[in-house]
Amino acid sequence: MTKVAIIVLEGTELKESVAKIRHAMIYSKEIKASGNEITLIFDGNGTKWLDIVSNETSEYDFLNKLFKEIKEMGIIYKACGFCSAKKEVKESLAKKNIEFLSEYDGHPDVGNLINTGYQIIVI
Repeated sequence: MTKVAIIVLEGTELKESVAKIRHAMIYSKEIKASGNEITLIFDGNGTKWLDIVSNETSEYDFLNKLFKEIKEMGIIYKACGFCSAKKEVKESLAKKNIEFLSEYDGHPDVGNLINTGYQIIVI
C-alpha cells in the first residue's frame, strides 16, 4: 500500500481552477479505490475550495457531489489552519468540523508527510 497526499493550492479565481479541483477529488477516489492511503489537504487558496465543496449545494453542484462521495469513501481531508484564517474561511470550515493542520508554523508539515512515507502531489 502506498501513502499519497494531494495538496490543493489552486484558488477559485480562474475558470480552469474548476477542472483542477475536480481532478484532485477524482484522483483521491482512484487512489483510495486502488487500495492505497490518501489524504487530501487544502492549503493556500485551496482552502476556499474546501469551503465551497463542503457545502450542501453551490453553483458547483457536481463538485459538492464528488466531495460527498469522498466523505462516504472515508477519504481523509484537512485544511491548513493558517491559510484558512488568511483566506477568511476558517470559521466556516470549523462549523463543518473540518480538521486543521498547523504543525509547521501554522501550516501542514510536508516534511513530516514525506518522512512518514507519503508521496506528495500538488495541484
